[in-house]
Amino acid sequence: MRAAEVYRAVRAERLIAIVRGLPAEQAVPLAEALHAGGIRLLEITANTAGVMDMIRAVKQATAGRMVIGAGTVTTLDLAQQALAAGAEYVIAPDVNPEVIGHCLERDVAVIPGAATPTEILTARRLGLSLVKIFPAQALGVNYIRQLRGPIDDVDFLAVGGVDARNLGEFIQAGCLGAGLGGSLVRKDLIQAKDWAGLTRLAEECKRVLG
Repeated sequence: MRAAEVYRAVRAERLIAIVRGLPAEQAVPLAEALHAGGIRLLEITANTAGVMDMIRAVKQATAGRMVIGAGTVTTLDLAQQALAAGAEYVIAPDVNPEVIGHCLERDVAVIPGAATPTEILTARRLGLSLVKIFPAQALGVNYIRQLRGPIDDVDFLAVGGVDARNLGEFIQAGCLGAGLGGSLVRKDLIQAKDWAGLTRLAEECKRVLG
């Protein structure tokens, strides 16, 4: 999938589910449960054991229905591995010119993490118009609202401490959407194999967006 297609999907769907530290055998059932709840974008973090095999398995199982990416991509080597495994986009916690450049050269969507105006505008100057604001909850909605004043040509995804209860506040503050980790991909529900519960959580988050 070309970068422009992924960016369109992110802007249309507005939610990315973040999978971190999940046993490999639970990745596909989780993806199916989230898909049933309306989630179409899923990110598996690079610091999850067996991440590359998980990306391959989930991508194959959900082909044509979900867009699978790699998260916590902090080095060029991880970016290369993720793309070789079939990741359709790359998400990072920081603005790393090496990672960004590698993805841009290959027409792969990349979403870096930024917390300051300098970081956001550095990403913009590198050619990007979508960043994740991280850590969103720690920075707060008022901080994001104030960023929106001078920075109006970059879309924001709120990531870090976002859940169904505060998601609407981040949207009102100027975020396009959000990445949801433990608040959506709940380990207690996964351990209990409560896939229906995960589907309901996904539906709840989608309802916030209308």
